[in-house]
Amino acid sequence: MEEDHVYHQLRREIDTRMPVGMPASEDHSEIDLLKRLFTPEEAALAVHLSVLPEPLKKLHKRLKKAGMDLPEERLERMLDGMVRKGVIFGGKMFPKPKHYSLGQFAVGMYEFQVDRQTREMAEQAEKYMHGTFYREFFRKDRPLQMRTIPVAASIAPEYRVSPYDDILELVRRAPDPIVVVDCVCKQSKDLLKEPCRLSDIRNNCMLFGSGAEFVMEREVPSARSVTRKELLSLLEQFRNAGLVLQPANTRDPSYICACCGCCCNILQGFKKFPRPAEYFHSNYQAIVDVSSCTGCEACVPRCQMEALSVDASGRASVNPDRCIGCGNCMTVCPVDAVKLAPLAGRRVPPRSHEALYLNIARQKFGVLGMLKMAARAAAGKKV
Repeated sequence: MEEDHVYHQLRREIDTRMPVGMPASEDHSEIDLLKRLFTPEEAALAVHLSVLPEPLKKLHKRLKKAGMDLPEERLERMLDGMVRKGVIFGGKMFPKPKHYSLGQFAVGMYEFQVDRQTREMAEQAEKYMHGTFYREFFRKDRPLQMRTIPVAASIAPEYRVSPYDDILELVRRAPDPIVVVDCVCKQSKDLLKEPCRLSDIRNNCMLFGSGAEFVMEREVPSARSVTRKELLSLLEQFRNAGLVLQPANTRDPSYICACCGCCCNILQGFKKFPRPAEYFHSNYQAIVDVSSCTGCEACVPRCQMEALSVDASGRASVNPDRCIGCGNCMTVCPVDAVKLAPLAGRRVPPRSHEALYLNIARQKFGVLGMLKMAARAAAGKKV
């Protein structure tokens, strides 16, 4: 349809400019999603945003040149409204005020729809993510946006734990403020009448520093500030429930998700592959001491990746192609037969959020593409 043209144009901008794209689907479910997120005028505006944050006055000049001659005050209201809706990046996300940029679908505008979803949006998001988008999100040729770390007290004491794999150290080093917010994936499943089978916990996504400020600035209803002590108590609850810890793939993550295998789009997406462990960024794997194992099967339902089973000998075994090293199996073993051991070739995550996405962009666009982007940025053009 003619009226859909601007949404197809916006999808192409996200797909070709952002480090993580938005590929087209056969059923156009992503277009339906964009129509639910953006008004036609907002979509036409977003097409002119850059990947890099830019100030309001610069955007106003670009839009005027493109024929969108909005008064600067109205443009500011529209952009701020789009930031509050979570469809573009801006606000407390950037150190400089009144800077805005194009947003990517995930991790990005989808997660920012927490407390804003409708059943129809949840249906379209599920259709798109599990039909098309998962192949863009999970790639062996690019760094992943998230990784998996062990839950507290799940690594054998003889193994040294790096600070970026130690949840207690990450919490200690995390910048204030600290905010927890409801899980958008669990909200989707609740709307679809497929509630979580693992736990009734919903407030299980943790944000730190500017990420936390961004959520609070947008007045997300389920978001609440917590102290470090309160967060440690919550982590204990998450571990007892068997939730998998998935922080941003950086040494000092701006967020950590506590996820289940029945709701989390990340874990569900991984499970579509025959050997999910090949895609995960994790430094540990479960091992079983068969001489100690009693075959009680306590670990089997605990595993969110279906990596554990009890074989014909009556002892537990781990499928290394499916184990992601979360450590939840170890915490329920009554005889301490399950341990976490480090994998060979430790993966050191990028230092920062910026470094992570720069690495993803390098792999996606190549050296020539990055040079072209740098030249455009130097010339003050849209990147």
